[in-house]
Amino acid sequence: MNIENIVKKIKKETNNNNDITYRKKYVCGKTLYIIYNEPLTSSDKISDFIIRSLDKINLTYDKEIDLKVIIQNDIDNFKTKIITTYKDICYYLNYGFTIILIENCNDFIALETKRNLSRSISTPQAESTIRGPIDAFVEDTQTNIGLIRRRIKDNNLWIESQDIGKYTKTKVSIIYINNIVKKEKVEKIKNLLNNIDIDGIISAGTIKNLIEKENKSVFPTIISTERPDNVCQNLLKGKIAIMVDTSPFILILPATFNDFFLTTEDNFGKSINVSLTRMIRYTAFFVSLLTPAIYIAITTYNQEILPTQLLISFSSQRESVPFPAFIEALIMIISFEILRESDLRIPTFTSSALSIVGTLILGEAAVNAGIVSPIMIIVIAITSISALLLTEPEMINGLRWYRILFMLGASLMGIYGVIIIFIYYIIKMCSLSSFGIPYFYPYSPLNIQEIKNSIIKFPTKDLKKRNPLLSNNITKYKDLGDKQWKKL
Repeated sequence: MNIENIVKKIKKETNNNNDITYRKKYVCGKTLYIIYNEPLTSSDKISDFIIRSLDKINLTYDKEIDLKVIIQNDIDNFKTKIITTYKDICYYLNYGFTIILIENCNDFIALETKRNLSRSISTPQAESTIRGPIDAFVEDTQTNIGLIRRRIKDNNLWIESQDIGKYTKTKVSIIYINNIVKKEKVEKIKNLLNNIDIDGIISAGTIKNLIEKENKSVFPTIISTERPDNVCQNLLKGKIAIMVDTSPFILILPATFNDFFLTTEDNFGKSINVSLTRMIRYTAFFVSLLTPAIYIAITTYNQEILPTQLLISFSSQRESVPFPAFIEALIMIISFEILRESDLRIPTFTSSALSIVGTLILGEAAVNAGIVSPIMIIVIAITSISALLLTEPEMINGLRWYRILFMLGASLMGIYGVIIIFIYYIIKMCSLSSFGIPYFYPYSPLNIQEIKNSIIKFPTKDLKKRNPLLSNNITKYKDLGDKQWKKL
């Protein structure tokens, strides 16, 4: 293959892009082309290792040598690949490698000279921690793999990668522990990834939406996390992680409803204290889900539920409000959600102050104008604060939809409407599955062993088994027995 033709073809396809550098060099009487993509490569590595090594080879050997073999053996670069096709040249060129084309040689040499384009390891931004590790994933795959291998030091930690995306060719990696995970789960995920045919993958969110049926349920069936300790903990349970290059978030699957109420910090607390905390999380979820609907039902249809004095107080507060309770609640919920979204979008140094001032002014002005009642401000405030206990954005978004659905049921049929929607909600949740795992597991179907680590957390020494739906290797550790524990 003529190396001059290869260079011309690259220049034509890239519109003679100035980012790609072509350097012609003569080594041992043969013509070489050194080609690299300047923004992706380190000029120091190219100069110090490749150019100097080629100059040394030129002075040491004569013209009769096999230059490809000499370069491969003598060049000062740890990662060297022999490639044979034009497609490989383009791939590695855009992946931060330096390509060496040798005259009258059908093979080409790719040398890794990547520039460090990723940020350093920092603290988690979306998932704060009090006592857990404070390192978070970054946009570089190798760094992220290192954070996982630093915690799981075993040969059974398997990582399989493939490139997805016609133009981006993004590296997507499947991570699992081979002797824990169920092989059929791994094969299912591989098949889903293999069937993806798309122009490009820019973030883990694209993979998430493609492999899960994103419109089947408003609640998430995949966990996204930026914390390595969370990933490792789930891998040890028999789950699978998906890592996408250039994304600081890793996907964990399958995920059940209960998983979104567990945190890695639960491992640091006594079981009785952690159980109380989890009860508060579950209570906050249902408070955020049901409070507006129950208020609408009581004030609109079921006033007999309230004590007389409280009913008179509610009536007097709503006397000047021109809207039904449902419209009143909807106006305030939309207003609070707008404030919440603006709090996420504007710069950090101004967000807190603006959101606090905006909430105070909005609430006070709405009450003085007679648009809403003071009790409605309290109801929506309780609803919004309770939702803050959830960190997964998709869970919060799903909560919004069902909150409005409960409000509609309450406005049409009162408490009976709330009950009917609640029955529909339970049926819907029980019918969902996450990659073959029932979404409401271990509550439905009931599993006593897994219940020990749900709303109530049993002592760690009692959590001896893994989830049988995730792993055939269900034994976590062997119990020493009470007598041996007493000796220790």
